Amino acid sequence: MKPQLEDFLEQFSNMDTNVLLLRYRAGGMVPDAEAALLEVLEGRGYSLQALLMERRAKVTTADVMPTDPPWLNLPPLPRVKSSDPRLRGFNRALKWLLIPVIVALVLLALPLVGNFLVLGGVGALGCNTGEDAVHPCHVLGRDIGSLVSGYGVSIFVLGGLNPFLAMEAFAEFLQTPYGVAWLLAVGGTLKLRSVKRGRLERAIDAQDGHL
Repeated sequence: MKPQLEDFLEQFSNMDTNVLLLRYRAGGMVPDAEAALLEVLEGRGYSLQALLMERRAKVTTADVMPTDPPWLNLPPLPRVKSSDPRLRGFNRALKWLLIPVIVALVLLALPLVGNFLVLGGVGALGCNTGEDAVHPCHVLGRDIGSLVSGYGVSIFVLGGLNPFLAMEAFAEFLQTPYGVAWLLAVGGTLKLRSVKRGRLERAIDAQDGHL
């Protein structure tokens, strides 16, 4: 027996069976190493014929069904970007719809700034902003007395509760008819922009098909 083959036999005899199987299935071994590995596996009860057939089946499958590189399986990039000039009208409408609401949320969430905006605003509408109790205050058809009271209490912690109160105010807004109309307008604009983008992409594909 070759000295190198003996070394491989000694080395593989001390290795775990699962490790040996993984090494055999990985392939790329020199002949002496593969012969020694198969001899050790056969000694541990594995069928040499079954292992060789498994190797041949793996090679045949790899030849018939080559594996595509991962980058070929990525979804195709959109042909028309959201910033395309032909979608400018939809983007402008979304800005008009989203920016005022986002700015209002940010202002309401700012420490002290939100407190003075809310308390000053509802005070101008005639609501009672006293801190002795929760007073009714109807704005946009909803009673926001508890929200106003929360902003009053938040002053004592320098507006630390304002981010949570701003989210509550946004939730209250969405439950009003104006909030529902705003959501429908945003969703409808996004849908129309998506439809327009799809038409533009189909037109590009049709043009490419004629070339």
